[in-house]
Amino acid sequence: VAKFDDSYSESQITSLKNDLKDLGYAATTFEEQIGSFKQVVEGIILVLNAFAVIALLAASFGIINTLLMSVQERTKEIGLMKAMGMSSPKIFMLFSAGAVMLGFWGSFFGVAIAQIVGAVTNSIVSQGILKDLAGLTLLSFPIQSTVIIVLIVMAVAFLAGTLPAFRAARQNPIDSLRYE
Repeated sequence: VAKFDDSYSESQITSLKNDLKDLGYAATTFEEQIGSFKQVVEGIILVLNAFAVIALLAASFGIINTLLMSVQERTKEIGLMKAMGMSSPKIFMLFSAGAVMLGFWGSFFGVAIAQIVGAVTNSIVSQGILKDLAGLTLLSFPIQSTVIIVLIVMAVAFLAGTLPAFRAARQNPIDSLRYE
């Protein structure tokens, strides 16, 4: 294995690789080796992102179910609020705000736990198996991505809470108070 410094030009490296190829040897540059490694890593990241989207969809169904059940379980409370004079828009806002807060706090705690697990994992791995690779971060959560995820979850929660909130606001107070 021969190594060369950076003083060689691109044409000299190409010429040297062709000369070695004519002699029956294979030659690759460090950039070519890293390039193939990067392709593998990018493929893994793509698969992990697909799993993240699936997890986000599953969480969305959980949010929808929770909000629908919340309205159904609070039917008597809704009837009482309306009987006491609370307007339909205020009931709608109450349930919508609750949905957004559920989405915010759920995603906030999820992101916080992911950050903690990522920091601990990076610490363990960087002191153990991968200690020779200085500066390597195994689990990274860029702030832009986490903010986008929190906003998406809040939007999903708001949209999921809109139907139950609308249903709650439309309920007849007498029927709601009789609900078992």
